[in-house]
Amino acid sequence: EVLPAESGIKGPPVLIELVRNEVKLEEQAAKSSIQEIEVDGELRRIGIIDVPVFYVDFRGRARNEPDYRSSTRDVRRLIHELEADGIEGLVIDLRGNGGGALVEATTMTGLFIDEGPVVQVRDAGGRVTIEADREPGMSWDGPLAVLVDRSSASASEIFAAALQDYGRGIVIGEATFGKGTVQNLFNLDNYANDDKRLGQVKLTMAKFFRIDGGSTQSRGVVPDIELPTFTDPTEYGESALDYALEWSQIEQTDYQPLANLAPLTQAARKLHLARRESDEELQELIKDYGRYAALRERTSISLLESERLKEHEESEDRRRARFGHDDADIEGAEDGVEVDGGTDDADSEQTDDGDRQGDDEQTPPDILLKESARILVDLIELDRDQHRLVQVAEPPTPGSLD
Repeated sequence: EVLPAESGIKGPPVLIELVRNEVKLEEQAAKSSIQEIEVDGELRRIGIIDVPVFYVDFRGRARNEPDYRSSTRDVRRLIHELEADGIEGLVIDLRGNGGGALVEATTMTGLFIDEGPVVQVRDAGGRVTIEADREPGMSWDGPLAVLVDRSSASASEIFAAALQDYGRGIVIGEATFGKGTVQNLFNLDNYANDDKRLGQVKLTMAKFFRIDGGSTQSRGVVPDIELPTFTDPTEYGESALDYALEWSQIEQTDYQPLANLAPLTQAARKLHLARRESDEELQELIKDYGRYAALRERTSISLLESERLKEHEESEDRRRARFGHDDADIEGAEDGVEVDGGTDDADSEQTDDGDRQGDDEQTPPDILLKESARILVDLIELDRDQHRLVQVAEPPTPGSLD
């Protein structure tokens, strides 16, 4: 039994029946959409690809099945579809993506670079191996951004770090989780002398390093442009865990950056900060985060009914404004009638990418995703000829740690 955010704390609650079943790849598959950003009266189309996890059908891949599913294959297909829709830039949304298959982080990076190293792996003995994209060509060679949050971890950090190091695109959001280690499970039953079950032990066997030599461990990937956030990095993330391994560094590998985006990024950051002061949606979001932070630090509550009712009404007013309806829209809540909780298929429009239309009034806008698209449009506008967004730069000196 859950209480939908749009209905407020007075309900009605919705009962969800959970049925155990086989998990389908479609439920965690990459999905696409388009954000339209208005600039001087003209709509600029930015493609969005949401990748919830780096997945692959290992069984189908091992059998060399021609149609096996993987995040790389799905993203490649979605890129072609978005290109046909006339997008000018692309945002890869990795918020909440906790990782997945390392091979997919490598091959998906290859969709946006020609060829080259993606991540370094150093084992406990100090031996370093390099995972690289060896397939020539790019599926998308236009303006690119990667949207991350504190829950983006492991393979997500490898992908974002590689594109950042190559200068292939900018990273937007907040510092990622910082999970830069590799673990193996060892079955202790294999070492038992009797039938007693001993279980398993998980041991850290290796560590990930960016191609520039820095680890993703503990520090994560620091975005080029930070967005507002309510997450406290001291409370959540690898660095907040007891006995977490520290950040470290090895020699960078031999790779050639595609562009130096620092000047464009600096200018785009200024435009974003200016919007924080003028855009109503961003301002309201920042206020929400401030209220959340205040509640998190709060150590007492009032026992006066009038004070509690006042706080409740203020919270309800903000909810109504966010979800775009008032109490009349949820009439029947007291009778336990399900309202606004679901729309029959016949009453909803099915879009090409499987998203439901018709519940827009009940769904709060994804303000950070929209702002990410705005930032990418800013970069395109700042770089009118668009050549600096993908260009060959001077390669770094191998072995340099600067």
